[in-house]
Amino acid sequence: MIFVGIDVASTKHDIFIMSYHGEILVKGFTILNNLMGYKKLQHIILNVMESSVDSKVRIGLESTGLYHLNIMNFLTSEGFLVQEINPLLTSMAVKANSLRKTKTDQIDAKAICMFLFQNQTNFKPYTPKLYNTEALKSLARYRFSLVHDLSQVKVKLYTLVARTFPEYLGFFSSLYIKTSLNLLHKYAIPSNLVSARIDGLTNLLLKSSKGKIGKLKALKIRELAAESIGDTSAFYAVQIRSSIDLIRNYQSQIALIESDIKPIIDAHFKFILSVPGVGYNMAAIIIGEIGDIHQFKSFDALLAFAGMDPVVYQSGNYNAANTRPSKRGSKYLRWAIHRASMIIVLRDNKFAMYFHKKVEIDKKHYYVALGHVGKKLLRVLYSIIKYRQVYVSQ
Repeated sequence: MIFVGIDVASTKHDIFIMSYHGEILVKGFTILNNLMGYKKLQHIILNVMESSVDSKVRIGLESTGLYHLNIMNFLTSEGFLVQEINPLLTSMAVKANSLRKTKTDQIDAKAICMFLFQNQTNFKPYTPKLYNTEALKSLARYRFSLVHDLSQVKVKLYTLVARTFPEYLGFFSSLYIKTSLNLLHKYAIPSNLVSARIDGLTNLLLKSSKGKIGKLKALKIRELAAESIGDTSAFYAVQIRSSIDLIRNYQSQIALIESDIKPIIDAHFKFILSVPGVGYNMAAIIIGEIGDIHQFKSFDALLAFAGMDPVVYQSGNYNAANTRPSKRGSKYLRWAIHRASMIIVLRDNKFAMYFHKKVEIDKKHYYVALGHVGKKLLRVLYSIIKYRQVYVSQ
């Protein structure tokens, strides 16, 4: 058997090839991260297979989040068996074999080879994911980042309004509703509102609120502006309008992403919506992050992938009774389960009873109890996704 270790980087990859007996078959070399480099690697592997009369090849590379995907897809399409390896595992292997603090790409490539050699019985080759789950993963992660950026801009706008017109913050039910944003975008600072014509201000409010807000509110907001203690410096107006433009842009982009997510869920994974607390966007994260449910041999494997498995700490006669979750898995999946858990305890009697038992009888802290609910919810999701069943509350 031939083992190939690949240390992945953005512009180049370092390769190390060894035999089943630990013999170095090809001295470490580097290829560029392009098609010519991939072809070069393929040619070298085929030559090694021919010279050693061995057709069994196992290739390992670390999961980098991005840069390993193209070369992995290329090698898989050419019929090679490739395994994604958690960088934590190879890092620990390097530390276990040497006390010296050295790190080079060639050492990392060799470490990957050694990992393949030492874990032959646990070799799990990569299989191309289903198109729909990969699409949901990409869309959900992109939406996640957009929502995060949107929240940052909203905080910025809040800060600007608190600085220029603090009385405005409680005027509408929310600072970020359409009527509020339209008003701020046009007038921005109190001095502009004070000098505004009352009929123009009224028309803006009527149009934005679809007739729900009229002249009385217009008079009130102008009165507040006249008595405002805020800083009405003109340079704040530009920042406020810019922030509102960014909010609108993010909202429109998020809406486009959600319009792509919904039909995929409806066509292929609608059964997961039967779980209370799991809507379209939450379902996209869960399905996208889990991918092929059959890659997990058991629920415990999925629990570890989500980083919700407890850390085990034992030394001598001491065994830690209370440990934290490992948090080494998918942060997106862990976040989705946490958010869904907060909702399901309010909407499902079975989970509500379980949650209250943990809090009231077992005297668990709120978030500890919610963590137990999350594990129970993940077990339910594991089952309904694996067997494609609709959730039925008991």
